[in-house]
Amino acid sequence: MRFHEPYQSALGRLLDSAPPALILSLHSFTPHLAAHPDEPRPWQVGVLYNEDDRAARLAIPLLEADGLVVGDQLPYSGKLLNYTMDRHAEADGRPYLGIEVRQDQIATAAQHAEWAERLARIGNEVALKLGE
Repeated sequence: MRFHEPYQSALGRLLDSAPPALILSLHSFTPHLAAHPDEPRPWQVGVLYNEDDRAARLAIPLLEADGLVVGDQLPYSGKLLNYTMDRHAEADGRPYLGIEVRQDQIATAAQHAEWAERLARIGNEVALKLGE
């Protein structure tokens, strides 16, 4: 709680003061679970959501059009692991996109740049479509 509540409070104040067209939550996941090292996780990127899937339904085909293997609610379910989005997006009706990138996709500076460009482009496209 030492960091959790101050972080969540500050994020809430920021979102209230400058409401975004889309909240993008970005995390990464391992290519294999330690408990199952022989089972690869084939998705290059996962899209997570809870009840509000507006942004996810727009983002998934855009990510697939970039040639990516996309997990819809994979490798995790946003219905279970979605605290920040539940509190700051769904609770206030703000659209959001939960993204999980497989760690071997973002291991180098060049990959960082590639994913930053991709997510900025797709995030902007999703935000524009949501605003129509």
